[in-house]
Amino acid sequence: MDTKDLYAPYASEHTRVFNERISKDPVYPFAGVRIPVLRRLAKEAAPDEITIRYHEDVILKGLAIISSRIPFPDKLKAIDDLIPYMTAWDHTDVIASSLKPGKKDREEAERYFLSLLKDKRTFARRLGIVFLMSRRKDYERERLLEAICAADSDEYYVSMAVAWALSFFYIDDRESAEPWFVKVSEATRRRAWQKVRDSRRT
Repeated sequence: MDTKDLYAPYASEHTRVFNERISKDPVYPFAGVRIPVLRRLAKEAAPDEITIRYHEDVILKGLAIISSRIPFPDKLKAIDDLIPYMTAWDHTDVIASSLKPGKKDREEAERYFLSLLKDKRTFARRLGIVFLMSRRKDYERERLLEAICAADSDEYYVSMAVAWALSFFYIDDRESAEPWFVKVSEATRRRAWQKVRDSRRT
């Protein structure tokens, strides 16, 4: 699929320049397409036909996998195959937060994304953290907190994801989350407290 033609009616120079400005050393060029548009396009796209050429192609392919009617284990396999192409925070965050397993698939999803927390690849680990954070109410709280804190590292995008998750757990239930703040690095802890302070929900 030539996504250049697919994106043409929706691409914006303003969006492209803005995304380039907020991205650190992007691996793929930006087409200038916003996430809501990618969500719409993904519903009609065949994942296997999407070639990674633009930054947005990774997100489009991930959303197309999620939107497809293939069995859930096949979705996880396809997402796993896409991980090497994930090179930015929005790749992981949009895909992870969009996947919403049904009850019968939650256990398998938990096993898979918990396994990513031990992956040495930055964005594989971030993908796991963001998914478990976004679906935290589906799983046992203490188990997730333990696994996410253990996944902390000096890598910026991992540390930020752990901090983000801790802030959400704290906002959900301050008393049970606060002891876990001492389980992470000082840098991650500072970032988590900053996110708590910045939240309008506290």
